[in-house]
Amino acid sequence: MQVQLKSDVDINACLSDYRRLVVNVDRTIGRIQRKYGRYIACHKGCGCGCRNLSIFPVEALALAGALQNLPQTVIAKFQRRAASISFWDCPLLEDRICSLYAFRPLICRTHGFPLRTIYKGQSSIGHCRHNFKEMVAIPDDAVIDLSPINDMLRNINAAAVNELALLKKLPHRLTIAEAVLLGGQKAGKPGGNKAIANLFL
Repeated sequence: MQVQLKSDVDINACLSDYRRLVVNVDRTIGRIQRKYGRYIACHKGCGCGCRNLSIFPVEALALAGALQNLPQTVIAKFQRRAASISFWDCPLLEDRICSLYAFRPLICRTHGFPLRTIYKGQSSIGHCRHNFKEMVAIPDDAVIDLSPINDMLRNINAAAVNELALLKKLPHRLTIAEAVLLGGQKAGKPGGNKAIANLFL
């Protein structure tokens, strides 16, 4: 049975807070790259951390909507990969470059940068071993505090999932491959909200 899209639900509006968060995270990353670029080995095309990662539904919907703006032959290619991919390979990777780089999830955007996390009350900083190799210590202004970003992402996701609950029941988490498979459903003409709306038909 098909589920009709309610006219009073604007999916792009549901994703707007997520997109604003992405812009803010990109600004932070950009500032770190401008100041410490010579100490950062991570770059578009390195592919060292590209995996079939688990992401929130709101991120999966944004990724799936972006996928629908690609040619049908390209979507079909990524769908074939996604159907049989393992954890170790991202279905969107082409020659070590993400095919939807501009729409990659937050975990992909922050990968490799110094990230402060808290586990069992203990704070720690982790980063790609290829970055900041010439520094004895990571400067405070090069560290991204992941806790507030994750808190905002969880809240944004909860709001989006709640808004869309009557249209489609979404799991707690999806892999990137599952987002690709979602994006291949009813793929039609490019068109922002219309493309994402196709996911619910």
